[in-house]
Amino acid sequence: MCQSCGTLTTLKVHIGLPSDDEEIDADGNVVHTNQHGIRVSWSSRDPESDVVGFRVAIGTKQFPESILRFTDFGQATTAYISNIYFYPSKQAGKDIVFYIVSVKASNGANLMSDTGESKQIFMQKANVPGTVFDGRELYEDAAFTFDHTSLSASFYGFKSEECDIISYDWAIGTTEYGTDIMTYTNYGVVMNNHSHGQAQIHTELFENITYYVSVRAVTGCHQEYLVSCSDGITLDRNAPEVLFEISADNETNVFVQDSVIYQSGIDVLNMVGNVSDIYGVEQAQWALGTVLDICDKHPFTNDLSDITAITSLTDGEAVFLTTRVTDKAGNTYIGYSLAVIADSTAPHLKDLQCSPYLSVHRARLTCTWASVVEEESRIGFMRIRIWANNITMQKVEEDSFNASQYSYSKDLYKLLKDKTTIKDLSVELTVTNVVGLSTTYGRNVVVDRTPPLRARIDVVTGTVPGIFADTHQHCQLPRDYVEVRLKDVDDPETGIDITR
Repeated sequence: MCQSCGTLTTLKVHIGLPSDDEEIDADGNVVHTNQHGIRVSWSSRDPESDVVGFRVAIGTKQFPESILRFTDFGQATTAYISNIYFYPSKQAGKDIVFYIVSVKASNGANLMSDTGESKQIFMQKANVPGTVFDGRELYEDAAFTFDHTSLSASFYGFKSEECDIISYDWAIGTTEYGTDIMTYTNYGVVMNNHSHGQAQIHTELFENITYYVSVRAVTGCHQEYLVSCSDGITLDRNAPEVLFEISADNETNVFVQDSVIYQSGIDVLNMVGNVSDIYGVEQAQWALGTVLDICDKHPFTNDLSDITAITSLTDGEAVFLTTRVTDKAGNTYIGYSLAVIADSTAPHLKDLQCSPYLSVHRARLTCTWASVVEEESRIGFMRIRIWANNITMQKVEEDSFNASQYSYSKDLYKLLKDKTTIKDLSVELTVTNVVGLSTTYGRNVVVDRTPPLRARIDVVTGTVPGIFADTHQHCQLPRDYVEVRLKDVDDPETGIDITR
């Protein structure tokens, strides 16, 4: 340096803060472990014109600016220099590389000092915290467990070139790096080698709580540890829930009674299954079967629409939808829907009979039937309508009644008495099942308004009781009885009951 700047004192360059001791190895080199940055401090003074600025460079002994070219740091006397990268000093097959930090100072006269250098820096490869895996599977991470009596973990990848790893401790908490469940201990830890290991302990876990495992590598350096934490494992012992719901459309009628679902169609299954689990479902499968086999109609499938959209059911056969759902913790739920019975045929009546004739003297309408036949589902209701067929069809009566009845009776006296123009009635009887399929029967009833036509009476008393004369007798021998015969008897509306 020129004589005019001789008043600048020799620069001192220190690795770390001024108050920190440098970590020196046996060869007098500064040991550094951060490959991405370095803290440097420096000092100099000029009693005449003061120091007004410093320039700093980083590199190797041979190439002092190979990492950072001289950069102006103003009047600062310490700085953390980042956005750089140190290769490890010791690499296989290569010579050992030492680094230095170079600093120049300038005074108020714009004179530059000689370059001050740090001690040689040996770049120790940085300590590497490993990865911690929750669960029993070695080096495979689990997010959930259903074991509430123990906790397991495994780990690998811990490295410390500087200090070596001599043992491992572990801790358990309900927060990352927490120790509220178990403080650091080596109990239950198996060290497979210097970088790999596993741990397990019996402890009570609680539902829906997430537990974090922290692993601490104990190094050969005094009180220096490498710590890593798992991403947490949650206790989940509750299986998923499945809710089966009816999804009726405009073309299919559905009715539920006594834990049985009746539906009118056979080519679709009007049902959906809603699966829920607070942590999500790993797999949901569905099958369709009968009481003999849970999947004899359709094998298990991951898509419920494979079953519901293309199903071909058999009238009257009970089928069940089965679900097998597994959550992310491995809890499995197997559930069954209500029985589903398809019905595509309407019910019918056997031997329906209704009163053929009515009059104001015999005004009770009676209909009877032997049975109601419904083989697939159930009878919903029966309805009877009575129409007057005088000039136009006019509904005069309507009743609905329980399907357990085998007869219907209605007194129509007031109707027939008040509406004298009614000559005949139409009876319409409808039987409907629970899915809306129905059959309607019609019967005609004659309303008789007139008595029979006047008849001629012949006296046919014979000489022997019970043996009638062929023609009208103007006189007879027996004195204690008379035998007569009606002739030309007729009733054009209802006919004559000749059996009475």
